[in-house]
Amino acid sequence: MRCSDPAVAAATEQLLNACGDVENTACLEAAMEAFGQAVRAATAPRPPWWARRRAVRAG
Repeated sequence: MRCSDPAVAAATEQLLNACGDVENTACLEAAMEAFGQAVRAATAPRPPWWARRRAVRAG
């Protein structure tokens, strides 16, 4: 799997591997959850520069 985000690529591989064993629903559900989290993180809009700067100054 090729993707610019390595977390999405890894989660996709895990999901595809989990689909091979459909009887193990716990593994499949965990892989689906990890895939969803990776995709949400990869596609979340980046905060504007001023918000990032404010976060750095506050932290």
